Formats: sequence, C-alpha cells, structure tokens
Amino acid sequence: MLTKLTGGVVYDPLNGVNGQPRDLYIKDGKLVDTPKQGGSIDREIDLKGQVVMAGAIDAHSHIGGGKVTIARILMPEDHQHDAVDSGKLTRAGCGHAVPSTLTTGYRYA
Repeated sequence: MLTKLTGGVVYDPLNGVNGQPRDLYIKDGKLVDTPKQGGSIDREIDLKGQVVMAGAIDAHSHIGGGKVTIARILMPEDHQHDAVDSGKLTRAGCGHAVPSTLTTGYRYA
C-alpha cells in the first residue's frame, strides 16, 4: 500500500531540509522515493500547514534511581559548565556522564 503525505512542512536537518513544504510517500512503513508517473496511490493524507519531522525518542526513565543522583553529586565537575539556557533562568544540564532529561531533549533538538 502506497500512502502520500501531501504538502507538510518538512524539517530534516540531516538532509538539509529546513521548513520546506514537500510531499512524502510511505510504503510498508518506510519513506520511499516519489513514484514514477502513473504510479498508484492507495491513500492520501493532507498535511498542509502541519510540521513533519522525525519522531523524538523519550529517553526519560527512572531505572538509575538514587544512584544517578549520587553520581551527579560526586561529579560536580562534570556538570558545572553544562548549563541549558531557559530564558531569564539558567538550569544545570547535569553533564555528559549523567545528563538530565532536559539536557537530553535539548541535545536531540
């Protein structure tokens, strides 16, 4: 089954696409090249005015528990210079060894 996503504003920094309206085609759950003229489209979804981008991964978990907090306390040098700007306030980013969920999101974005 071939699905066409029509006119969404696509953001794909890895491939240099930063906010251009594009048509995308999906077959068997994967993006595919534009079909040759006369190709059969089974389903079309209008995405005009919508943002299309890769799905984010929520890396948030609590499996480390208190040991993660202890690691952050014992390694202040790892996160003292790793701050995330949040307007008038600045928040600690909790370093590279044990980044916070906020920092992980900023790095992903």
